[in-house]
Amino acid sequence: MTDERTLETTRRDALLLGAGGLLALAPFEAPAFALTGDMAGLAWANNAMRWAQVAFTEEDPPRYDPNFWFDLFKKTHVEAVCLSAGGDIAFYPTKVPLHKRARDLGERDMFGEMVKGARALHMSVIARIDPHAMSEEAFAAHPEWAACTEDGKPRRHWAAKDMWVTCQNGGFMFDFMPAVLKEITDLYQPEGFFGNRWAGSGMCYCNTCRTKFRAATGLELPTTNDPQDPRRKAYIQWNADMRWKQFTLWNDTVKGSKRDCFFSPNGGLNQPDKVMHPLIAVDRQGRSGATPIWMMGKYAKQVRAYMQNLPVCGLFNVGLEDENRWKDSVQRAPELAAWIHSGVAQGFRPWYCKFNARIFDARWVAPVTKAFQWHYANDKYMRNTANLARVAMVNSTQSGIFTAGGTAFTAGDGVRAAQRVTDSLNGYYQALVEARIPFEMVDDRLMTPDRLNPFRVLVLADVAALSDRQCQQIRDFVKAGGRIVATGETSLYDELGQRRANFGLADLFGCDYVKTENGVKNSYLTPRHPHPLTHGLEDAPRIIAATQQITVKPHDAAKQPLTLVPSYPDLPMERVFPGNGQEQTDIPMVFVREVGKGRVVYFPMDLDRTFWEVLAEDHLVLLKNAVEWAMEESQPMTVAGPGIVDIAYWRQKNSLTAHIVNMNNPMMMKGPYREVMPAGPYTVSLVVPPGAKVGTVKLLESGRVAKTSRQGDRLVVEIPSITLHEVVAVDLV
Repeated sequence: MTDERTLETTRRDALLLGAGGLLALAPFEAPAFALTGDMAGLAWANNAMRWAQVAFTEEDPPRYDPNFWFDLFKKTHVEAVCLSAGGDIAFYPTKVPLHKRARDLGERDMFGEMVKGARALHMSVIARIDPHAMSEEAFAAHPEWAACTEDGKPRRHWAAKDMWVTCQNGGFMFDFMPAVLKEITDLYQPEGFFGNRWAGSGMCYCNTCRTKFRAATGLELPTTNDPQDPRRKAYIQWNADMRWKQFTLWNDTVKGSKRDCFFSPNGGLNQPDKVMHPLIAVDRQGRSGATPIWMMGKYAKQVRAYMQNLPVCGLFNVGLEDENRWKDSVQRAPELAAWIHSGVAQGFRPWYCKFNARIFDARWVAPVTKAFQWHYANDKYMRNTANLARVAMVNSTQSGIFTAGGTAFTAGDGVRAAQRVTDSLNGYYQALVEARIPFEMVDDRLMTPDRLNPFRVLVLADVAALSDRQCQQIRDFVKAGGRIVATGETSLYDELGQRRANFGLADLFGCDYVKTENGVKNSYLTPRHPHPLTHGLEDAPRIIAATQQITVKPHDAAKQPLTLVPSYPDLPMERVFPGNGQEQTDIPMVFVREVGKGRVVYFPMDLDRTFWEVLAEDHLVLLKNAVEWAMEESQPMTVAGPGIVDIAYWRQKNSLTAHIVNMNNPMMMKGPYREVMPAGPYTVSLVVPPGAKVGTVKLLESGRVAKTSRQGDRLVVEIPSITLHEVVAVDLV
């Protein structure tokens, strides 16, 4: 059986790419209505900028101090709080049969106490429910509620051995949980619900799932995770349908008791045509392994892309959590601050989470308080209305589900995103951060003209799966003067992962597909000068090539600025040389083209994924130059100064803000930060939107009035030094 700790980590990544089984496979049509982020009149959800969460444990009720939390809520200026209510374990005196009360709850109402205190502080309350496990008593009464392994055996909980894993499609979710949701809503009237692990814990082979799947599809449940297996493909669609039915039932249930209540799944539904809740919380609790510090900002961009313009909250844990799940640990201040600010810069509303209501180690309180007080003091500059970037990466849900960049799926139970797709996206993301190019993300299912018009360049990092309609949307974008930069097998598959005979965008790329070769060793690229693409590589006779190479047939004989040195032996050392006159060839490894009013750059290789693997600066130069050549105009925000910074440029109702996050730290690519290292000076240049008049310009981190000058339509701001996260706040008059 799949290791549950690994499954949970990959599940969260998969939900962002859509590989959690929540994808609508039918061609998506953008909704005719305009979302405002204030759905169903829930103004509080749109206005709540700072959030807190307290996740209770069974031994908390007689031991925790509620006044600690109420004092902290006031100090951190949080406007909404998420509190554990029920599901697997109840923290209130439930009367729903088989709803197990917390071990040490007694007759106390811990959830009710916290709700009352939060209401006294004029806070909104979200009830957290977790239905992924059930008690021995519930299992004894309803063994059919348990999830089963492929051999039909009920699944004991992997960590709590006295509990059982629940089936996501059976009576626990569709009969028991609605009763729990109704009881909580009737008793406490929360503003909403937050569902953790609401969609199950991996593949279930119980009789309920087998029967329902067979009735819906005529098929047996899949036993492979290959997305091209007909049963797996049918399961992905069926699972999406079941999750929609579950969500609709739960949402309707709470609305039946309180009209303006709602249910919000962890991370959203990843279905842009089914945006039914007023805000999204994204559970990205912290860094581990080789996670870069900019990753929190990436999650903000991805979720904002598919949830459109809803408020998106970045949920982080004050403890350290990797696959070993150290829930009661404490992250040090530099790591916490860097993670919080990297998300805030890219549009997240901060949401701190503490596992266990008791305080073993209070070292997290000071850095969280400092960050939230700073956020509160600058509240008006955090209420973004538009991102001013002119470059957007395409986040491809269907590529993450149905293709693996030319390689077969090998592990997991269907919730894992294809690693090659993720790595390609991360590679180009890293390149854009290092290049200091402000950028957003767009969802592959939302490429309508109104979504794409704000952008001049689209980056398609191995966006392998594109429908004919999506290809036409990209073609129309280029025809209208837009520009694209594409890599790898982009458009080689349709939206369900069926390989085409040729690229769907072959006419834009200027070449036809022949074959894909993976795992290419000891191959090189020859830069051909002079050309804007190879600027900065003038002293490089060759650079390393990507490990996935696409053989293509060019449409014409035009010379390209990057050619292939084919692979040659890497051992024995005496044989490490190119043979048969292959020192240089005319085989193109990039196509740089003007197409009508637009421009196209296509790399027939996974240059971005290879960059993510080896972080070679030569690849950074090529990826950066490709976007800049395609752009053919200056970026709306530029930053000059030392090291690596992550940037964002936002518009608010009466202001502009330019965020610069200092990532100059030897631990940038591996948590945790040991210390924040101030850097500078920096010069920031901002395009002032037409018609906007500049008033006061402040630096929100240092608190200084900025030294500025004007250069035509650009505002130039001098920043002597950045500690962690400086924000240039430009008041408009």
